Amino acid sequence: MKNIKVLFFFILCSTAIYSQNYHWGLDLDYFFDNTEYDKSSYIDAGTMHGVWLNPEGVISWDKVNSINVGVNLLLIPGNKKTLEKVDLTIYYQFETDKSMFRVGAFPRKEVLGNYDTFFFKDSVNNYSPQMQGVFWQLGKDRNFVNAWMDWTGSASRQVNENFFIGFSGKVSRGIFFADMQSYMFHRALTKPAIEGEGVSENLQMQIMAGAEYESEKGFKGSIAAGSLMGYERDRRFDEELYKPVGFTARLNAEYWGVGTKNSLYVGDSKMRLYDKFGDQLYWGSQFLRGKSYLKSEWYVKIIENSTVNVNFNFNMHFSERKVHLQQVLSVTASIGNIKPRQKRDTSYPWKNIFK
Repeated sequence: MKNIKVLFFFILCSTAIYSQNYHWGLDLDYFFDNTEYDKSSYIDAGTMHGVWLNPEGVISWDKVNSINVGVNLLLIPGNKKTLEKVDLTIYYQFETDKSMFRVGAFPRKEVLGNYDTFFFKDSVNNYSPQMQGVFWQLGKDRNFVNAWMDWTGSASRQVNENFFIGFSGKVSRGIFFADMQSYMFHRALTKPAIEGEGVSENLQMQIMAGAEYESEKGFKGSIAAGSLMGYERDRRFDEELYKPVGFTARLNAEYWGVGTKNSLYVGDSKMRLYDKFGDQLYWGSQFLRGKSYLKSEWYVKIIENSTVNVNFNFNMHFSERKVHLQQVLSVTASIGNIKPRQKRDTSYPWKNIFK
């Protein structure tokens, strides 16, 4: 009787294991980001470059539930270290046609692609692409709302407790739309607390409305205007909140893989406490420390298909009555069966160069 029970248990376990679906993927992300900011008093010049190798495996037991596990390895060319950084991807996902929920450690770009460099600057996207926390969204594409939390620091003797709480969304009717992005970054104390330190916070919210259009012949564009507002404070010393607010505008256009993205801010200078806290409190572009800032990106999609994307950007930053230049080359290559290959191979005239 005992042997029968053991055999029955073994059959149940085997059935459970083999009833799962297993998927795998391997991504390579290369970035070369050269910044010529020598004339700026807000941000330093330099070159960021690196290669991320991201192997990942997925176990799903139905069409909506899965567990994803992987490792993210950063190599910086020319560095003496074999590996500069090792991050883990570990998260549970529930996804249907109308909603998605994630908890764990997962790529920020997959869930917060609607946030621009006003919120997360280039160095954050290049060197810290993972978020660790919770993400929940209702809706997709042009109509959605989401809420998320990213735990970026666990209190210790050397590390301050800190985290993001954010909300964003978009609603569209025909060619018209309104969207919103926001977050609050909370920087607390070390453990044990250092005498003289206090809790500080930085909140940003951008609300815009506009129109967007996409044709079947390869043209797409959008125009929008609104406001970027927020508050900043050091609770220990600030009796009143500092509440910067300004006008924002966007103008984007693309045709045959050549495009431009333009973002404008005019208003109160932000990051009042940057000299005190620096990147420990502010994750957005330091150009927002001025009263006006225009970022103009010009890009070429060299290759775009289901497995490889190669893009080149030439960006101009107008700040302090000066022009600061930036050149970016990004390459992404993916293989595996984690995601269905639905993206078609887009044919641009310059693709003949690679034949």
